[in-house]
Amino acid sequence: MEVEWMNHTGFVVSDMERSLAFYRDLLGLQEERDQILEGDFISELVGYPDARLRIVYLGAGDLRHSVELIQYLNPPGDAVSLPRRHQVGAAHLGVIVDDLDAFYRELSARGVRFVSPPAIRPNPVYPAASKGCYMQDPDGNWLELLERPPAPPGVTLV
Repeated sequence: MEVEWMNHTGFVVSDMERSLAFYRDLLGLQEERDQILEGDFISELVGYPDARLRIVYLGAGDLRHSVELIQYLNPPGDAVSLPRRHQVGAAHLGVIVDDLDAFYRELSARGVRFVSPPAIRPNPVYPAASKGCYMQDPDGNWLELLERPPAPPGVTLV
């Protein structure tokens, strides 16, 4: 018995179009799948009778790890207060980017909420991040943007 890979990270969202504008249009993730799920299987899986969900998967194009955006059409989702980053149950998605300073400047200018500008780690050793910062999507879900130093010669990207 073994885990083969991490397939996706799911976030329940209140407005799929608004979330797609953020993840697809602003962050540049590629839409992999967009579907409405309903019927016995999905109702049993999520534990709600007569469940109806719109699910969109977005990724970096490698079809490995995806962001799964879920909008509950039935039963409709209620807004709740998310836990603070340090509280048990809080979650975030870590994303490796090529130029964190550019992401921070561009997304900040477009109104994205960040905890702080990119923090810099002195003397990082690959694969540890050299810079990082937290930001929120439109529903308050947390993303951690990370930039890594180049991989040493002969090291396979991880």
